[in-house]
Amino acid sequence: MRRLFRLVPLLIFLACLFLIATGSPLLVEPILNDPELPMGTLISWTCIAMLPLSIIMSIRLIRKPTSKAYRFYKRVFIGFFLLGASWGLLSYFLAGNWAFTFSDTGVFRGSEEAFQLIVKYTFTLISLTLLFLIIFGIHHFIISKKPKK
Repeated sequence: MRRLFRLVPLLIFLACLFLIATGSPLLVEPILNDPELPMGTLISWTCIAMLPLSIIMSIRLIRKPTSKAYRFYKRVFIGFFLLGASWGLLSYFLAGNWAFTFSDTGVFRGSEEAFQLIVKYTFTLISLTLLFLIIFGIHHFIISKKPKK
């Protein structure tokens, strides 16, 4: 049962990723009949937050670190999770609405510059999460190949 529980964030991430990648019509459906809050906002937000959480929960050496290096990786992924969890609020603050629509209003909030900032933040967060996962994998591979003393 515990193993299944640890896979829940990964399954949620993969389901959200599938919906986003296929351009599902669910993405534009309003939540609670409010057109200002499309389901795609919640799905994207969940996907971004679940990526680092699924890494933490799925990889035993990150979930239960056995060395300082693995504790470092755990802290990094927790940080990425917190940044992902704040993504929706930051995006709302920059867009001025939950639909994340932008137009040239003459002020920064809701402007094209704010949109570019959200895109850069999102890209950087996802890229760094994946980069640290790759670095963790390489580090673990190198450590596991060292002869034991």
